Amino acid sequence: MSVMKQLRWVGVALLALGFPAAGILPAWAGFENGPIEVGQVLILLGGAAMALWFAVESHTKLRWFWLAVSIVWAILAFRELSWGGVFMPPLSNGDEGPFFSSSQLWYKPYIMPALIVVGLICAAFSIKGKGIYVLRFLIVTWRFPFADILLFIVAMIVSAGAEGHMGLNFGDWGHMQILEEMSETAAYAFLLSAQARVKLALRR
Repeated sequence: MSVMKQLRWVGVALLALGFPAAGILPAWAGFENGPIEVGQVLILLGGAAMALWFAVESHTKLRWFWLAVSIVWAILAFRELSWGGVFMPPLSNGDEGPFFSSSQLWYKPYIMPALIVVGLICAAFSIKGKGIYVLRFLIVTWRFPFADILLFIVAMIVSAGAEGHMGLNFGDWGHMQILEEMSETAAYAFLLSAQARVKLALRR
């Protein structure tokens, strides 16, 4: 578990390297379905696998809590894959790389209803796994991963700023799409670190 706690530093490194990487790496590195986005999907699937592992090794009702968390990770990974759209031919190609969309998927109309059902299942699993009590315990004992969540927010702000949102502008000295994707990857690493620390706090 001590090794997993170092995931925070992986996120810090990714966030710090985002700015120089934007000026060094080729533009295609930040394209949709490119190497950085593939890394994001691997982190998200890793988070799901970690949560499933926690569920399997738990001998209490917490297994249901971890099952709910694993489903959330899986949804994030599926979303990063444009709900499967990246496995279809791109709709267009431009300066910012190929553009994929879920609009060409035959099951597109069913995605939202499926998400609602899955969301309800997650809520049920979380309630059965005493998710509210877990949150309360973490806050009362000051074991809530505040630092990881704060770093997650910072990383997402940088990612949004790289897109020109929130009134932020990082200039045009590099490929801002790379900075955006690197920052988003860092954000996922911080979530992974937060999950590991929650497990350490619960110790069961």
